[in-house]
Amino acid sequence: MTQHEPDTALPQDAAGLQLADAILRVPAAALVTERPEEFLEYVADALEELLTARVEISWADVDLQPPVPAMPHHVRLAVKQQDVPYATLDLLSAYELDPNALFALEHLAEDLTLHVDALTMRRMRKVLRELRAAMASSSGLDAVTHAAVEVAVRHMDAEAAILLLSMNGELKPLAAQGEWSDDPTAVAQVTSVARLGLEALAPMAHADSFITVPVATGRPARLVLVLKFSPLRQTHSLTFPVLAEMASVAAPFLDARWRDRILTELLELNRATEETSTTEIYERALRTALKLVPGADSGTLLTRSDPEEPFLYQAAIGFDLEKLSRQPVTEEAARAWYGPDDAGWSHGLPRVLSRSDTDIDHLGTSISPVESAEHKQYDQIKATLCLPVLRDGKVMAVLNLDNLSEVGEFGVDSEQFSYLFGAPLASLLHRQNTRDLLRKAAMTDELTGLANRRAFNAALSREILRAHRTGLGPSVLHMDLKSFKAINDAYGHTVGDRVLMGVADAIRANVRTIDVAARYGGDEFMGLLIDTPQEHAEKVADRIRQAVATIDVGLGPTRIDIGVASYQADGDEGAQLIRVADERMYAAKQAED
Repeated sequence: MTQHEPDTALPQDAAGLQLADAILRVPAAALVTERPEEFLEYVADALEELLTARVEISWADVDLQPPVPAMPHHVRLAVKQQDVPYATLDLLSAYELDPNALFALEHLAEDLTLHVDALTMRRMRKVLRELRAAMASSSGLDAVTHAAVEVAVRHMDAEAAILLLSMNGELKPLAAQGEWSDDPTAVAQVTSVARLGLEALAPMAHADSFITVPVATGRPARLVLVLKFSPLRQTHSLTFPVLAEMASVAAPFLDARWRDRILTELLELNRATEETSTTEIYERALRTALKLVPGADSGTLLTRSDPEEPFLYQAAIGFDLEKLSRQPVTEEAARAWYGPDDAGWSHGLPRVLSRSDTDIDHLGTSISPVESAEHKQYDQIKATLCLPVLRDGKVMAVLNLDNLSEVGEFGVDSEQFSYLFGAPLASLLHRQNTRDLLRKAAMTDELTGLANRRAFNAALSREILRAHRTGLGPSVLHMDLKSFKAINDAYGHTVGDRVLMGVADAIRANVRTIDVAARYGGDEFMGLLIDTPQEHAEKVADRIRQAVATIDVGLGPTRIDIGVASYQADGDEGAQLIRVADERMYAAKQAED
């Protein structure tokens, strides 16, 4: 926009030509700079000197349509950046400008746009090159995030920056640079700005001080970079294309490091010592999944040892494991939480069901008993991610991760990261099953299936230590069959073995699952009754005598002598309880004779 239309033919006077040439040479003579705004400021100063005029710059992100100055002679140069308005240079003169100068200025605007674009691309390449180098040379998630924040602050001239991770409805700082106030009002403002940034598809300005940049390879975004600037500093130097490209470069690096963290933690699980129980291993595996799979804030882990058996709950976080474990889960019920994808189930692929596509309340109550439904709290689940875990081509475990906060919280990244748990969990499952079988074999009497002497003594030691802490202690039953030699002599060892197995069944049927029944050797049996006072232990002993008496192989009812000893009443050490129970058992035997 000019008040003078330039002549179509170039004026021929030497002074005018010299001025036009000087104007057109201004961009090339600019000082070396990486920043487009510094380049335009230099151009403005040079034009003021050449034309004896005042030059005002308006930045498009501050004022997209600046008012036309009220001056007799005015020329406006519109400069773009990546085809988007970037700045306007208003030349204000009290005198009519030379036609040669007007002709040159008309072409200068286009030349300035080319220079601004070139500077922008050069700057972008430099920033991205440095960002890639910094992140590639950093090992571990912490180092990578700090490298990204440092590059952003330095190249964007920000006062401070913080990279936040959205997990389970909360924002967790991963890396920060500069000063961030811990005042609740300031924290609330940054949190609000960050949440808006996560929902945006591109870099976004907030008020006068913040710019947010979502960092993600997919949706929803989990990471957001918040840049803070001085309110006095114009932010026109912050080109959103540069920030968007920085985010696209950083996202794959951060995803890769997050995968590394998952694999490292899974490796640590597989390095667990032999002393780590199966229950503890499964709980640690579930906690690891909840910590590292985006969107997961509760869940369960089910396993089975045979493909024809139902699944059993092995770990639960956010739900009552004790009550859930009472109900085996059929494969049909487990698959209902996966959805109608036979191929995905058989190949161990993760799948998400959310309230947007599934009636989760109806699903839960229709496939599970009422008791289980009460403890699963289906009404709280917004989305659920199911991962079938294969071993030898069969689904032998199911990892269910639930989101209780936001529908759609599980994204593609959640499925990708959960898939990483498949192979390690399968290996862990196989190892634990093998260990449990070996441990069971080493601690079990081969004939009766009861615990052996070693297992009983270990359990007694554990209970005595616990009793020292809690004050509650066990009772011990020492049991010995009467006239067992006569059965072997009359009918042989095969019948004798059948009697021993019948006695084991009678003992097993009359103690609780938390108690320990053991074959101590030959025809001797032991019982460890957890947290049981003597009067209750005597009742258990009476029930066992009556049950054993029903066993008759032709010599009349089988009889068993039982001695009872209880913690505190008869001693506070395991050896004492065994000795007292043994003495009472022999006293009972002699009394009958």
